[in-house]
Amino acid sequence: MKKEKLNMGWLFWNDLNPDVKIQVDLPHDAMLTEKRLPGIKNGAATGFFPGGKYIYKKELFGEARFVNQVVLLEFEGIYMKSSVFLNGEKIGGRLYGYSNFYVDLSDKIIIGETNEIKVVADNTQTPNSRWYSGSGIYRDVNLLTGHKKHILETGVKVITKSIDPAVIHVSVDISDEVDDSDVLIKVQFDDKLIGLGNGKECDITIPDAALWDADNPNLYKIVVNLLEDDRIIDEKIISTGIRLLEWNSTHGLVINGKEVKLRGGCVHHDNGILGACCFSKAEYRKVKILKEAGFNAVRSAHNPISKAFLDACDHIGIYVMDESFDQWQIKKSDYDYGLYFREEWERDITSMVMKDINHPSVIMYAIGNEIADTGSIEGPIISRQLAHLCKRLDPSRPVTNAINPVVSVMGNKINNTTTSPDDIVDPYHQTQNAQATASLLANIIVTVVPFISKLMGKPVKVEKLLKPCFDEVDVVGYNYAENCYEPHHKWNPKRIMVGSETYPQSIARNWEMVKKHPFIIGDFMWTAWDYLGEAGMGTPIYGKKRGGFNRPYPCISAGCGAIDLTGHMEASAYYAAIVWGEYHKPYIGVRPVNHVGEKYFFGMWRGTDVVNSWSWKGMEGHPAEIEVFSEGEMIELFHDDVCLGRKPLIEYKAKYETIYKPGALKAISYDDTGRQLAVSYLNSASDETHLTVEPETNTMNADGDDLIFVDVSITDNNGITKMLDDRRIWVEVDGAGVLAGIGSGNPYTEDSFLGTSSMTYFGRLIFVIRSNGETGNIKLKITSDGLETQRLTIISRLM
Repeated sequence: MKKEKLNMGWLFWNDLNPDVKIQVDLPHDAMLTEKRLPGIKNGAATGFFPGGKYIYKKELFGEARFVNQVVLLEFEGIYMKSSVFLNGEKIGGRLYGYSNFYVDLSDKIIIGETNEIKVVADNTQTPNSRWYSGSGIYRDVNLLTGHKKHILETGVKVITKSIDPAVIHVSVDISDEVDDSDVLIKVQFDDKLIGLGNGKECDITIPDAALWDADNPNLYKIVVNLLEDDRIIDEKIISTGIRLLEWNSTHGLVINGKEVKLRGGCVHHDNGILGACCFSKAEYRKVKILKEAGFNAVRSAHNPISKAFLDACDHIGIYVMDESFDQWQIKKSDYDYGLYFREEWERDITSMVMKDINHPSVIMYAIGNEIADTGSIEGPIISRQLAHLCKRLDPSRPVTNAINPVVSVMGNKINNTTTSPDDIVDPYHQTQNAQATASLLANIIVTVVPFISKLMGKPVKVEKLLKPCFDEVDVVGYNYAENCYEPHHKWNPKRIMVGSETYPQSIARNWEMVKKHPFIIGDFMWTAWDYLGEAGMGTPIYGKKRGGFNRPYPCISAGCGAIDLTGHMEASAYYAAIVWGEYHKPYIGVRPVNHVGEKYFFGMWRGTDVVNSWSWKGMEGHPAEIEVFSEGEMIELFHDDVCLGRKPLIEYKAKYETIYKPGALKAISYDDTGRQLAVSYLNSASDETHLTVEPETNTMNADGDDLIFVDVSITDNNGITKMLDDRRIWVEVDGAGVLAGIGSGNPYTEDSFLGTSSMTYFGRLIFVIRSNGETGNIKLKITSDGLETQRLTIISRLM
């Protein structure tokens, strides 16, 4: 079928203010249009953004070609409780905000007239998410048209059966009964035909196959033609890779015959200053930066990831654990998916698997995150249902469940009066209480906390509680339960494990276990990329030694990403890359000199606040604390050629103290023989101050969807960023583009990402230009008080 994006020119309004209608282009995040409110019930979970009810309308002319055709609309994601109308008649929708779905316009669209498509996204019942969800039509909308007899949109499935020789199995679902001779399958590589097949089910041998893995992301095209009287009446083209998965406790995860360890990170679905908007360019950029940072795997937390993200992972080479739900029946917030799980889980799991099945980057399905039901009597039953559905739809991939024993204990508490970890009961013998669906965290955390630490110190109790759920999946995901790996292996040597969520500061210890044990296939830190919502959980507090889970308004982001909201690598990203053996120079990190000597609280999801800078104007003569991360056995640090000592690297790090003065730091790493391995330098900025503007590219596709990210920093004449010289930056855009977003990595801000100015944070910010669909020049003007104005020209052309 023919596929066209239907993103441009929608009329949008908030149901609370129907007189104010504006034209928007999709993807669009309505939540960003709301005023943040310190006192709302959503609170820190959504970064203090409220929900709402939002209406989108678009006209669609009933073309003559639609007569006797199938006409579908695909919505890749609407948050949430969506309803789709055609000419006032409801024709579809979806409760879950992360599933792609289709609505059928065939025989309903009026030919020769203008038809009205209306979409209502109802996100009024809040809180319904533990993080920033966004609102509205935040992913692409596609128009699909074709012959009445056609290949179903999710009808082509490609599975690798073997790699030596390389054999793929292709199955094709057709809307009508057809002869096998009417289905022609072509396999192409580098635009060359290298294989042919016929029929709705066939095996095709690929000679000299170029296999797909994260290091060699080779992609093939599978072209399926549907014939009628020797004429092509429909065509479906799939991009996929030849990639064989195997898994067992002896060799762990095996991809194309090679054992693979997952250098993983968890990612939420938002795109920072763009909110929840899912632009292909933003997803590609995110994946590219993650790969460059040393990650080879991501876990979608905690919902099905976008098609655009998977496309990027296929092309760049990143493994994906795609995750379905953050809750089953037991809720985590008042109006979350737990209300609808019983009725909706089957079609939402099906949507996820059918979306993923041809993406070689997807290597595992996760049926849940920190699901409280795993501690209840129904936990094993639901685990079996979800896992079996995944396996029935796609037997080629393993299934996991990211289980946090602490949350499972909470689920156990709902059905029991447990007051000690020794009292945990076998869930197979619990008394069922199906009505216990009140908000989990609010109702029971107070009673559970006193013995959580005791439970985590007793892996046998975790095993007793959770073995029935562990046994229902191929790979057991452990969230913050690394102490269970080795004892649980002794009790069940055939179990395969993955650190599905771990603290970033624990990567050195965790990675040693991953390398040592084949049954542990990888580690996924929380989190690879900072995200909106769960505000402040990893944001430092200065002046006190204690703090809660979140931070108060105006905190907007979690502040715990190895990579910040703008795509800038933080210290924990370099630390992980060094531990993994993916970064080979010393990283010199300096604690903010303006806070040295103060009390501080990082929270559980941050191990350090160091930054890669020796530019702290105004802090001359103050104590400075330095952390150096490195490979090797020893590190030597110099301050202006004065040696501060040679120290052993303990878990890849060493600490130093000195007195700050502008100049230079130099770190030298050594192996166990004393041989020099690498050298790194860190210089102070000079007195000159410049506004440095660096677009990631100077040309843009005039397709209405393309983006250009532009970095802005306050620097000296050598490009060294001035950490304490934060200023307000204004951006003006004229011509064939629009300003799509502006902001910094600062977790604390009241600046709107939809505004035209923002304060820098540690001397940096970023803004994003979007194509408006026109060709020509895009003129940029970037200003800041007291600094020379910068002007740039971006060229927009059809590519």
